[in-house]
Amino acid sequence: MIETIYTELPFEKISYLDRPEFHKDEKEFKEALTQSMKKYGMKDPIYCWANGKSYGNIIKVIVGNNRMTVAKELGIKMIPAVITNFKADTLPIEGRVLNTDAEIRELFHLPKDLEIRRDKNGDVDQVMPVYYMKKGVREEYV
Repeated sequence: MIETIYTELPFEKISYLDRPEFHKDEKEFKEALTQSMKKYGMKDPIYCWANGKSYGNIIKVIVGNNRMTVAKELGIKMIPAVITNFKADTLPIEGRVLNTDAEIRELFHLPKDLEIRRDKNGDVDQVMPVYYMKKGVREEYV
């Protein structure tokens, strides 16, 4: 059984990608995101896959790697996450089950701009907030 949930997890329970270009080529973005997170914390949850065939039995960030990198630098201990768990029947994760797009949208700072993608079975396979550096969006966060 596949289910999508919202929970908060300890930082160390989540696997993420620390992209080198985020530190070198995207310095303006990194600094703006850092300032926003210093002031407000994480306004949007990250989006993860758990126990999927692509990554195995881990919780892997699909959208939000940059937020995880900044969270590590800032020492943020608990991470809000929307997680699609591909083995919810055998490897459950405690949290609030999200059945509708509206339930997912309410967790995000700019819900009307959120892109929620579902696979052919209707299961959530991506949750993508609006691009942070987009004109007008950045001002909503900082």
